[in-house]
Amino acid sequence: MKVELIDRAEIYKGFFKLLRLILRYQRFDGRMTPEVALEILERGDAAAVLLYDPDADVVGLIRQFRPGPFLCGESGWCTEIVAGSCGVQRDHEAVALRETLEETGWRPYELRLIHSFYLSPSGSSERIHLYCGLFDSTRPREAGGGLEHENEDIEPLVVPYATALAWFEENVFNSAIAILAMQWLMAHRDRLRRGA
Repeated sequence: MKVELIDRAEIYKGFFKLLRLILRYQRFDGRMTPEVALEILERGDAAAVLLYDPDADVVGLIRQFRPGPFLCGESGWCTEIVAGSCGVQRDHEAVALRETLEETGWRPYELRLIHSFYLSPSGSSERIHLYCGLFDSTRPREAGGGLEHENEDIEPLVVPYATALAWFEENVFNSAIAILAMQWLMAHRDRLRRGA
């Protein structure tokens, strides 16, 4: 199926970039659409990591302030998983490891790719590379808490799997990435605990 890009213009550039695309695309009946103007939030790739210690059966999470929920009338402090933009970096696993260390201070001894997906393909180019990071929760953290020059103030948390599961069921997680990661862990936890 064909797509004809007619124009691409940058409308705004700050922390995010907003693009306006003018294009035509082929319909399922074979005809081309008229010109369509679409605005896209350009974010690029990001890496996210759900930390799990299969020996202790604990989950590593973070808490931090997020403006989206705050603007919707919630407190703004979210319990979620490690995540960060890849920027121009194409090695998503390296970004996942870097972000985990920056945000939590833990070094996963293994990363397993769960899935790569678009968070909101109708309005954003952001593609998430979601990993499970196996880690040893008994080892001391190397720092973490985020980067001060990026105004990050991140609280690393280690909670029993049962607590993370209860939080999942009580809607404590309000980030789609954390929800997907927890669903994956629910399906694969027994296998991880067996060392598979």
